[in-house]
Amino acid sequence: APSLSTHTPHSSPRNTQAYVTTVYTSVVEDLTRNKQHRFIIVDQEFFRLWWDGVASAKQKVQVHELVAQRRLEFVLGGQVMHDEAVTHVDDQILQLTEGHGFLYETFGIQPQFSWQVYSFGASTTTPTLFALAGFSGHIISRIDYDLKVTMQQKQMQFVWRGSKSLMAQQETFTHDLDENGYCLGTEKHPEHRAWELVWELVAHQGEWERVEEELTLFSLGSASRSAGCCFWPTGLQCFSAICQHGPSDELHQQPHTQDRCLLGVRHTDYFQAIHSTHISWHIRNHHNFLPYSSGDLTPTPGLFLLDMFHSGTGFYASRSGLKGLARRASALLYAGESMFTRFMLAPHRFLDQAWGLQQLQKLRWAVSEVTPHLSGLTPPKVRDMFVEHLGAGMQGVCKLMASIIQDSQALGDASSCAEPGGHFAMVYHPLAWTVTTIVTPTADFPEVNLTDETGNPVPAQVQNSKETPSAYDLLVLTTIPGFSYRHYVIRPMRRAQKDTQETGASVDSTKQFGRRPRTNRRQAGRRPVHMENDCYTVYLDKDTNLMHSIWERQSNRTIQVTQEFMEYHDNSDEGQISISNNYVFAPNGTSKPVWAAVEMEILEGQLLTEIQRCFYRTVNDRDPTYTIYSQLARGPPGADGELLCHRIEQEYRVGPLELNHEAIWRTSTHLNTAQVLYSDNNGYQMQRRAYKQYMVNTITRNYYPMTQSAFIQDRQSRLVLLSEQVHGVSSQGSGQMEDFFHRQLLIKQQWALSVNVTLNDTSVVHSVLWLLLGPSTLTRDLGQRSGVALQHRPVVLIRELSETTRVHPDFQQQEAVMLPPSLHLQILSIPGWTYNLNHTKHLQNLQKGHQGQAKVDFCRVLLWLHHLYEKGQHPVLSQPVMVNLQSVLWSLGSVVSMEECSLTGTWDVGTLQRWSWKIQDGHQHRGLCAPGSGFARDFQPDP
Repeated sequence: APSLSTHTPHSSPRNTQAYVTTVYTSVVEDLTRNKQHRFIIVDQEFFRLWWDGVASAKQKVQVHELVAQRRLEFVLGGQVMHDEAVTHVDDQILQLTEGHGFLYETFGIQPQFSWQVYSFGASTTTPTLFALAGFSGHIISRIDYDLKVTMQQKQMQFVWRGSKSLMAQQETFTHDLDENGYCLGTEKHPEHRAWELVWELVAHQGEWERVEEELTLFSLGSASRSAGCCFWPTGLQCFSAICQHGPSDELHQQPHTQDRCLLGVRHTDYFQAIHSTHISWHIRNHHNFLPYSSGDLTPTPGLFLLDMFHSGTGFYASRSGLKGLARRASALLYAGESMFTRFMLAPHRFLDQAWGLQQLQKLRWAVSEVTPHLSGLTPPKVRDMFVEHLGAGMQGVCKLMASIIQDSQALGDASSCAEPGGHFAMVYHPLAWTVTTIVTPTADFPEVNLTDETGNPVPAQVQNSKETPSAYDLLVLTTIPGFSYRHYVIRPMRRAQKDTQETGASVDSTKQFGRRPRTNRRQAGRRPVHMENDCYTVYLDKDTNLMHSIWERQSNRTIQVTQEFMEYHDNSDEGQISISNNYVFAPNGTSKPVWAAVEMEILEGQLLTEIQRCFYRTVNDRDPTYTIYSQLARGPPGADGELLCHRIEQEYRVGPLELNHEAIWRTSTHLNTAQVLYSDNNGYQMQRRAYKQYMVNTITRNYYPMTQSAFIQDRQSRLVLLSEQVHGVSSQGSGQMEDFFHRQLLIKQQWALSVNVTLNDTSVVHSVLWLLLGPSTLTRDLGQRSGVALQHRPVVLIRELSETTRVHPDFQQQEAVMLPPSLHLQILSIPGWTYNLNHTKHLQNLQKGHQGQAKVDFCRVLLWLHHLYEKGQHPVLSQPVMVNLQSVLWSLGSVVSMEECSLTGTWDVGTLQRWSWKIQDGHQHRGLCAPGSGFARDFQPDP
């Protein structure tokens, strides 16, 4: 029986509504009339839009019947199909949870199979997450062309083990499609075009003799690699199910197909056929299918495809502004979730619970929906829609957090009035550890008096604001326990009251260094200037205004470290073999320094030293093309200040770029690294990336996504870069690491112009890196926690002081939520589900038509715990950890019941039966979910 599928198109909001209405309405009509037809749905976002805004009551009843008959199947079941290269693991889990929660609440089902065919490359994070989510089989498509050719000669299926720690516990049986997408072919493998030709012949000509020939070509090749079964997914041909199913019906009714195992059917049918063969499959351990290059398809209007000369690594830096906004939105959502959960489980007075949950749900939707589109292939209208949704969601969560503050014990009616003229700042720390860091509220006056929640003065450092010329950044050193907050009152300094013992802060003076031309590099190292804290001494060269070296205290070793902005120039001509565009990175040579002069300014304050360096394209330019702010903080001694001391924060501004240029930030050292780079997969685990030589595109095929961290090392030292947002990373030389930040391209190809996906990005990109340097034992200890700390820095909320602002005189610090240093509380949220926790009763309610009528249980909490260290990574921190949740979470309330669930929180792990697959080591593994994957909790708030 033929099967069709649908996925999220690259479309404008107006076209989206038409797409949704046409596709799903026609599907329900067609399946209701034709009992032999099947249909699969992947993305829940569009289906939910149809379900909530278009579907009639009759159509909803029909959908329930089709789902019960298993003729309408949900595959993957996430809100969207996320990109695997440039998305963070937190956002991947979020979008899966959103989709799975809807499906279980609406239909009482759990998707059994996953479908990730549009990601440009496949990450090792995927098999682990999808196993934890309960999938029994997985389908991918876009992997490196050379590897696909090799697999086509042997076997397209394998058992994929993504985690070094979990291995067989969380393995996933994976099928790679014969060709990328829907079995379309290439000149090198014309037999792979069989399905495309068969479809065309049946639909338009009915030439059954040629159909027989093409089927023979296709089935002989594909069936031998698929245990005698061919998987023919069809779809994306037209919006109407009737239009799509017609040729497929004709094909399956012909005698030519009766003696072949040609399964144009549901994923369930295919995997059942494969599973019944009892074949032993080979294993891929910790194998990463990145980067991606392809030789299968040619550009098609509306879709972006590659050819064999292209390397799909450019999208790691495409639309960097959208990538940064998405990560900031995700971090704010993380903080808002835990603050709302903590607040709802405590006594509260005025906040509307339903309104608060709605603000979180809007941002969950916005963060989820953008995950397939962070690759950069979005027309401006669609990009603007994502920006609007993310911005509105962030604004709503900020209002929610401000309302919680106003309702909390810190602001109330039993207090002393604050004098007007100043600001009230609340700093919330969303991690389950104590953190010592520097936060930066903003003031509109240069001389500041700062007091904490007890009224005691607090030392601070004032600088001119980087964002607003008329404002000032107030740097405050703070220590905050887990899931807690601090309050500060910011007032103008009162000079006349000298006897009040008030201490204040004012703008520090700076040292100016004039512009130094790049030609001065021949004199480098003769006139150093340095800045230092208790961990590092950083030397800068006054002849070049560039970094020269770093001395690290623990190893007592000086490492030569130079950093500079460089650019690649891109091919954008149709006449070139390889052309750069949103996905493709095709420079016409190696990177070159394009700056002519560097200007430097050093600000020495009591909390930190900041170095500002501006890179100018020409000596006489008024505005710099690049700016980098490097900060070295002086925190308290001991463990509290450890993370703060052992990092050099680097905040950069890149752009606007010249047309057809791509910007990198190159760090060069004298470390003997043999061009081996380590970078993370989705912020989840590290992957070794050895430099490889290729026939073509060696530079670009050695670029990898860096979602959160990367490092290089030799036997003595390791240099780590942590990033707050995704970009590309590579090691093009021994001791080098270059970060791919930004690109501006004018794509002249007609297909790109017709759908308006050119990348003429004139924006200025802002982001932050943390640099860690030292022996591997030190950076190994601190790197994991530092990466999480950078992603989830404390949130600063400010409101104006007025005569009605009341600050509690007897402030009492909240009880902290604290975990061991190897554990990360990855999410603590109130999902807002309304279904009955008892599965049988939930299904009974659905059958009675009572779904959606129950109220939200605000004491039902979803908790994810993440062990940060892989097996063998650290002698102590890699060990398993036992956690008493009643003790850890006692400050939130009493844990009255607990259920260990699948990753998305919708299925009891005890009833999650994943299929077992025979492997070539002679064993058979069931791959059931391991303890600790995810927990659903009920809390009873304390009086």
